[in-house]
Parts: sequence; structure tokens; C-alpha cells
Amino acid sequence: MLGTIAIGIWGIWAAIKLIKGTTDSYWMSLYALITGVLVGGFHIYMSRMLRGKSMPVDAVVYTTILTLAIFLLFKIPAIWQGVDFAKARPGDNKKAGGAAAIVVGLFTLNVQYAMGSTHTWGGVNYADAFNTSMTVIGMGLLVLGAGLFVSLRTVKETVLRLQVQQ
Repeated sequence: MLGTIAIGIWGIWAAIKLIKGTTDSYWMSLYALITGVLVGGFHIYMSRMLRGKSMPVDAVVYTTILTLAIFLLFKIPAIWQGVDFAKARPGDNKKAGGAAAIVVGLFTLNVQYAMGSTHTWGGVNYADAFNTSMTVIGMGLLVLGAGLFVSLRTVKETVLRLQVQQ
């Protein structure tokens, strides 16, 4: 579990580098994804050996494999010219960051329902353990995402354009 937490922190750091557009962001993300697949695969193997089942680890590993495949597709020269993370200006990534925050916020708000079946033991839904904090975090991510996705500058320009037309 500690390794998984460390890889999660590494992934967050890589995502921040992607948003900032640093030159090493792609490779850092790729290394974090590969490490996540390897550690997650080991986790699945051990869980199946010890408990006979491995959910919910499977979903995390399969999502990591899908993300890794997408990142490897990005390296195809024809695609890479359009998605080279090192060339991005910081302002170009705000909408993508906002959309990501909205998706994570929505998932955070419904995680106790989506993961309840795999996190219920003895009639207790452990995915619903931190309901208040998850609600606050989910709402905060929605507001942050909306703020990044629809910046105040865009709203101001639209209002000014509407005033000029009248």
C-alpha cells in the first residue's frame, strides 16, 4: 500500500508537470504509469493468491494500462506534433485542467455508490466512510474545474461583447 501511495503522489507530480508544460513531463508520466502497472499487477497477483479476489485493484490497474497505451500512442510522430507537452504554454492547459478537475470532482461525489459493492464487508460500506470530506472535496473540485474551464477573462470578454452589440 505504501508503494501505491508513493506512485499516486508521483502521478500527481507528473500531472502537475504536464499542466505546466515542463520538458520532462512526458517521460516522468510514462515512468510513473509503467511503475503503477508493475506494482498494480503484483498487487493483483498477491490479492488473488491470498484472498481469492483482487477487486477493486483490477479497475485501477486496467485504467493505468489504458492511460499508458494512450501515452504511448502520443509518441507516434504524426500525433506527437500536435500534443508535445513541452511546447504548451501554461494558459493553453487551463481548460484541460478544468475538465480533469470536473471529472475527478464528479467521481469523488459518487465514489461511495460506484465502489460500494467492492468495499462492503459485513454490511458496512467502507467507501462511504468519509462522506462529509468527500462531498467538500468533490464540490471544491467542481468549482475549481469550472473556474479553470470557464475563466473569468472569457466571461468578461463575453459580457463586453454583448454590451457592445446592444
